[in-house]
Amino acid sequence: MSAAPRSAFPLIASFDPSQVKHEGEMRKNLSQNHRRADFLDSRHKTRSRKAFAAMLWRAFPGDSEREVARIGAPVLGVSERQVINWLRCDNDAGVSYVFAVMALAGVGWALDPIRGRAA
Repeated sequence: MSAAPRSAFPLIASFDPSQVKHEGEMRKNLSQNHRRADFLDSRHKTRSRKAFAAMLWRAFPGDSEREVARIGAPVLGVSERQVINWLRCDNDAGVSYVFAVMALAGVGWALDPIRGRAA
């Protein structure tokens, strides 16, 4: 077998093996992206999770976390445990859930903190 000409594999031809330190470090860890880390610092995560939890309480009024979860879970198509995790600010919600809850809670109310009004 003969070797393939360099032009047949333009991406491989531009590969610089000197940039590889170890075989195990070749994958890019997106969670360690420094630009993303600057945006998603702990203050931002805390505020966004608290805002989403407040929207859940507004969209699905209840006397307890369990009641809000019981009402909201079938509407959002998730488990009650997931809703409780959101209410306790343990997990981030996907954008589709954020928009659905914004629509249910009222977009005007959800955007008040952004516009500088009291929540």
